[in-house]
Amino acid sequence: MDKLEKKPCDWNQRYLDGDTPWDKGLASPALEEIIEGGHFSLGSDVLIPGCGYGHDVREIAKTGSGATGMDISESAVAGAKLAHKDTAAVFELGDFFDPSLAEKKRYDIIWEHTCFCAILPAQRDVYVEAAHRFLKPNGVLLGVFFAFGDDEKGPPFKTNIKTLHQHFGKQFALEWERRPEQSFPTREGEEWLMCWRKTT
Repeated sequence: MDKLEKKPCDWNQRYLDGDTPWDKGLASPALEEIIEGGHFSLGSDVLIPGCGYGHDVREIAKTGSGATGMDISESAVAGAKLAHKDTAAVFELGDFFDPSLAEKKRYDIIWEHTCFCAILPAQRDVYVEAAHRFLKPNGVLLGVFFAFGDDEKGPPFKTNIKTLHQHFGKQFALEWERRPEQSFPTREGEEWLMCWRKTT
């Protein structure tokens, strides 16, 4: 896609067409690492934006957290509900950027995985503002980011650690960051784990 022609994807059509190379059929290895580290507590409310078919949502629900997956694709949400109907995971059709949704419910934690890299780079501050709205005071955003390269072609739109600091640092305080110990084979060396706390 030409730089001047960049526009949001029709995500529902991508799911209808089966054009979902980001879906690996299982949860992110980085998420498993986060869960093992005890970052999700029993009874905490967790939002997973751009959840797709909900593999991460299912794993977070297993921790005893209230896990809510949100996606703008009707087909993705329907598929997630069907695939995980026997779990405590909740799936909602919704636009993460819609301010009215944060008025209905706020969360202790946001888990970010392949949503930030799917939006246009021009929407990154909008993402940060949405995350800030959805989080309760002192809430936390945990995420695994494609943070090694600035890619004008996407999705996924890669970024870099400095740029992530510039965007999230406007409304969050960095608690820690590091390279994940495990990644999908196709993403090795490209991912970066971060924990940001809402401060304002």
